[in-house]
Amino acid sequence: MFVNFLAMNRVILQLWQESNINGELLSDGCSLHISLSERDNYVSSIYKNRGEEVPERYDRIVGDSVEVFVSDNIYNTLLSDKNMKVPESAFQNLLKFEDIIYNRSEI
Repeated sequence: MFVNFLAMNRVILQLWQESNINGELLSDGCSLHISLSERDNYVSSIYKNRGEEVPERYDRIVGDSVEVFVSDNIYNTLLSDKNMKVPESAFQNLLKFEDIIYNRSEI
């Protein structure tokens, strides 16, 4: 399938995973951000609200953020909200239907 990248919008994607007290790791989708600075603010706000004690379950980032292309619908939401957390099942669907497109070697 041919995808016209010129017709898509560039945003920042950050992968997340859920950790628990038993040491298990589960994929927890991604967050999308209108800019790198919004991504940094979003991640800081998640980590800042944790406190000193390690909770039984918590989210954490996976690797570095990457630039991706998204559909107009997603982009318009990000223009308004600046950040969006996407659960794993929705993330997989957005990838499948090419509402999020990225270079697979970067993720």
